[in-house]
Amino acid sequence: MLGQLDPFLVGTALLALLALDGSLLVGTVVPGDAAIFVAGSALTGPAEIAVAALAGVVGCFLGSTGGWLLGRRYGSRVRHSRAGRWIGERRWNRAERIATSEGGGPALAASYFLPLVNGLTPVLAGSLGVPYGRFIRWAVPGSALWVTTYLTLGSVAGTFAREHQHLLVPISACAAVLAVGLFVIVRRSRAARAAVSPAAEAAEVSGPAGSPGPESAARPSR
Repeated sequence: MLGQLDPFLVGTALLALLALDGSLLVGTVVPGDAAIFVAGSALTGPAEIAVAALAGVVGCFLGSTGGWLLGRRYGSRVRHSRAGRWIGERRWNRAERIATSEGGGPALAASYFLPLVNGLTPVLAGSLGVPYGRFIRWAVPGSALWVTTYLTLGSVAGTFAREHQHLLVPISACAAVLAVGLFVIVRRSRAARAAVSPAAEAAEVSGPAGSPGPESAARPSR
């Protein structure tokens, strides 16, 4: 955790980072959630959190506007660029579903709580023709809730760490073990789904055991 810092300095750094998060896809490299949490660990008290939160929301507004303009100007070229391919089609598809869902205003606001996806949504909203007014109307309250939540959690964690430094090592060790365990579970779950999908497709094509597939059933007998 960081030591206590000037909240105006923290807010300025957060503003710059979150402005880049949505406009230049920096959030796909440095997750905004983690950056806000770490910034919050240097703050104490509601007044300091409020100052940093205001700066963070301004940064999100600039980042969302920049990302929307980027998508509006360059369309799908960003998605199919080298950086876009590195991000992965699965994340782009998830962000696209959020940006284009009917009545998706609340989904746009909630997308800030989806790591990595929140940095892609502004670009997709612009490229898919989502009106700027509608997009930013939901982006601002969503970003305000996102920034305030993670700053508060970071502040609570930072205060606890400063008051109980003797517990840092065992807590960090437990967190590391938990993170590794979750990573292994997720990897195995994805591998299992990937193995099941081809088998399910083959079963669907061939039909139930002992019965001909749709192609053979449609073929006339001689």
